[in-house]
Amino acid sequence: MTTTINTTAAARADRDHAAITALGIVTSLAGGTETFFPHGTQLIGLGAKLARRDRAEFLALPGLEEGMDTLRATVERECRADHWADLGGCTVDDTGHVIAERDTRSGTEIPRLIPSETGWQRLASFAPAGVPAGLRTNINTWARQRRGSEVRLRTRDTMDGTGRELYAVTSPKYVPYDLDAIATDVSTHLPADARLRVRYDRQRARIDAVLCNPHYFPDSTGAASVGEAHRLALRITTADDGTGGFALTWAAERIRCVNLTLLRGSLTVFRARHTREDLADVIGTALSAQGAIAEQFAATWRAAWSSYYVDQVRSAGQLDGLEALRRMVFHGLVRIPGLRKADAWAAVRAAWDVEPGNSVAHVHNAITRAAHKASTRHGWADDETEAQASEALYQRAHVLAGIPDEDREELGWS
Repeated sequence: MTTTINTTAAARADRDHAAITALGIVTSLAGGTETFFPHGTQLIGLGAKLARRDRAEFLALPGLEEGMDTLRATVERECRADHWADLGGCTVDDTGHVIAERDTRSGTEIPRLIPSETGWQRLASFAPAGVPAGLRTNINTWARQRRGSEVRLRTRDTMDGTGRELYAVTSPKYVPYDLDAIATDVSTHLPADARLRVRYDRQRARIDAVLCNPHYFPDSTGAASVGEAHRLALRITTADDGTGGFALTWAAERIRCVNLTLLRGSLTVFRARHTREDLADVIGTALSAQGAIAEQFAATWRAAWSSYYVDQVRSAGQLDGLEALRRMVFHGLVRIPGLRKADAWAAVRAAWDVEPGNSVAHVHNAITRAAHKASTRHGWADDETEAQASEALYQRAHVLAGIPDEDREELGWS
């Protein structure tokens, strides 16, 4: 196949190349083997079509203000309200509704409440220490022992709007910092040109604010150039059920153009939990660390391309990518919630087939791709699998134990 160099596209790509280099992305390994087409090579045919589609999809993501307005409106439609109740006066009737006495602070009547799954768990967590684990969810067996203990009942409309749902129970020390308030602060303090991906299931929320997009598609000549880059995103996660405040997590999203195909969705997560009353301070601190985060990731990513998993028995030496993934799945280092081990292996294997290779980076990419592509009913499986991939990537030593022969045979891996 003959490739052509479009000088205009190459010149424009040069402006992105500084960002690519800063992230530690190189166009060849130490031995000189090309990992993708030379920088500035013009995309042709299907490659250009996919580049246009990817660019359009990225620009179609809601902007900062639009995305946060939509999220805030979603939360406001729930009509949330908090009530103060004497825990000792709470009972559960034969229809499963939680019945509370009047609000201890306002004296108003508290409606019958339908507990969500998390609401049940939070209510049960207030059982006295001596209550056996099997009886903690039987509220009527122990509630009277907590007479005089004040709790905050967090309520909202049910999905169908016909009743009120108890979605959380917290102690008086809990200071609410709800999703609608977080959305307001996010829209105020993040860069105005950020693009958003928002996920909310009435229990947990995840906001991915993409802060930069190095992939450039010229809009004047219609020509795109091949390259590979990462774009940094700041992930904000929260839950309004009293289990935690919010966490800010750096992520690096990979955009890869190889063989005229644009691949998306592999995330490298930098985990650093923050819980503060003032989200503005946390966001400011996180943004000021952007350069250091990029340098840290660059060093890790460079090393990952030239590092390999090895057998625990030194004499056995280096493992190929598929064998490393087999061992990680077998020993539980890679799990996809909702999938059995054999199905998790099939998902990881399919992901590795898209971009095969033996380095730590190839293994990492397969795991993160499987996190997003695997078919599972577990709503937040990708979050858990991404965390596993990040932990594996940042290990100082990439050593894996073997798989017993009988287990290999049983799993069909022999």
